[in-house]
Amino acid sequence: MSDAASVKDVIIADNDYIIRGILRSVLENEGFTVLQTIDGFEAIDYATRTHACLVMLDYKMPRLDGISACAEIRRLPDYADTPIIILTAFDDEETRAAARQAGVTAFLAKPFKPVDLLRVISDLLGSSPAAGAAGPEPVALVWKRRQEPPPLFGEPIELSKGRRVLNICRR
Repeated sequence: MSDAASVKDVIIADNDYIIRGILRSVLENEGFTVLQTIDGFEAIDYATRTHACLVMLDYKMPRLDGISACAEIRRLPDYADTPIIILTAFDDEETRAAARQAGVTAFLAKPFKPVDLLRVISDLLGSSPAAGAAGPEPVALVWKRRQEPPPLFGEPIELSKGRRVLNICRR
């Protein structure tokens, strides 16, 4: 690798800001520095400016998809052996074959659990920088929406909404 700071750099390209946020959160918690973008062209630009230890690309993105971006990144001198993961909801053999042909190292189907993501990264990189040999098991976050309370007897719906906001602010 070209410099010591890039050992922990990860390039993430996904047009879905929620997925980018989840990936960034999980990876930063493991000690990685995340460079995120929304399309393949910007991922290639990041790859030319830095040597990342891992590249994660969404399959379907605007302007340039993940398979084409992977093929371009593989042509860069420092990225011949760098692990590249494709994230996609298209989990079929045709997509997997195209990914393998472009030089993808791993294929992760959406939706995925953070634990599965960390397992794939650990397999590709050895171990994560933050976790030691006996590090704690990663915790998967599950978001549950609470059921909204019904309005009190005779209470207009607008007042019940205000009561909910007031209860949230009190917490």
